[in-house]
Amino acid sequence: MATAAVADAERGPRIAAIDLIRGVALAGMVVYHFSYDLAADRLISANVVDEFGWKLFARAVAGTFLALVGVNLVLANRHGLKPRPFLKRLALIAGGAALVTLATWWFEPGAFVFFGILHEIAVASVLAVPFLKAPPWLTAVVAAAVIALPQFFASPLFDTPALWWVGLSTAPPVTVDYVPVFPFFGVVLAGVVVGRLLLAYGGDSAFARWRPSSGPERLVILAGRWSLLIYLVHQPILVGALMLATPWLPANEAAVRRDFTAECAAVCTTNGDAAYCTALCGCLFENLHGTDLFNVASLEAMTPDQRQRWDAIVGQCRDAAAMPPPPEH
Repeated sequence: MATAAVADAERGPRIAAIDLIRGVALAGMVVYHFSYDLAADRLISANVVDEFGWKLFARAVAGTFLALVGVNLVLANRHGLKPRPFLKRLALIAGGAALVTLATWWFEPGAFVFFGILHEIAVASVLAVPFLKAPPWLTAVVAAAVIALPQFFASPLFDTPALWWVGLSTAPPVTVDYVPVFPFFGVVLAGVVVGRLLLAYGGDSAFARWRPSSGPERLVILAGRWSLLIYLVHQPILVGALMLATPWLPANEAAVRRDFTAECAAVCTTNGDAAYCTALCGCLFENLHGTDLFNVASLEAMTPDQRQRWDAIVGQCRDAAAMPPPPEH
């Protein structure tokens, strides 16, 4: 997600392995977002947002990008901060962040991206400047503190929307991509430490001297060098393709069942206990799924025949859910 907009002559020789790592992380990001889109359209049963494995995968991808921001800041400014290329890169990233905010506000105003990965990279790039020449041990201590602080401290002071970007509020805001300063700036600082160590001890290492030897490796490196552009265009392409394909693809029954029972249970628990609601909602799904009643928008939209069948199924399921379980033998 960090851009490769600065010319090699200005930032020193590129390290191909770093571009390769960024390209691999970029592929992981595309996989995650495509899986998220498939789950949102109920084409797969995975709970991409809440399942631990998916959350860990998303954090690993984002963490890789952010750490590389710190590494690249060190390498690009190894001979001192160059304001013009630095500000050019910052403007590109900030512009990309603004585009993401506008696009998500247009399509999903209730959960638009007000401080996502690009916003964090832009802010962290500025905040990290004083650490480019600081002792690495001090940068490492600050990085650890920034990463750890949200685990021990949160305050209602930061609950106001104007301070959500800090990351110390008592409850996370509703947004599809949230990468606040705490703890993620700490990951960028960790990357600064790695970059400083790479300059000090790894300039002639096998890592720094590695060069691609195959077409796929060169392709991944090329993607890593154009990661900002790919980040901005990949979701519109994926979403557009799915909009064309979804009408022709069958919904995943497990995903449909999960969403139906969750919505049903949320309504039912206001009037019944959890066990009763689980049995009722399961019965309703079994009897409604696959019929013309399943996708009817409301009771008012039903025909008299549909309403009669609906009332019969609801009554049957209420009776079944209220029955005690059969005795164990």
